[in-house]
Amino acid sequence: MKYRIYDTFNRNPISTHRSLKAAVIAEDKFSRAIRRRNGGNSYIPTRIESWDVEFDEWVKVPTEDVQDAEQWYLNA
Repeated sequence: MKYRIYDTFNRNPISTHRSLKAAVIAEDKFSRAIRRRNGGNSYIPTRIESWDVEFDEWVKVPTEDVQDAEQWYLNA
């Protein structure tokens, strides 16, 4: 399955990844880079999406799945 990080403010994809865990790691790095460049309270709203082959479109990954991957990342 393919995943991407999508910038919901500017409506642009940021990056694509082969696994949900890789997307979570990249999203964290992106958020830290935004805060480092623009100040501690800065952010760009993003979401992680997956490619749905059946409907041939990007769909939002369920929050529970993202939280599970984040938990893995934080405990690693």
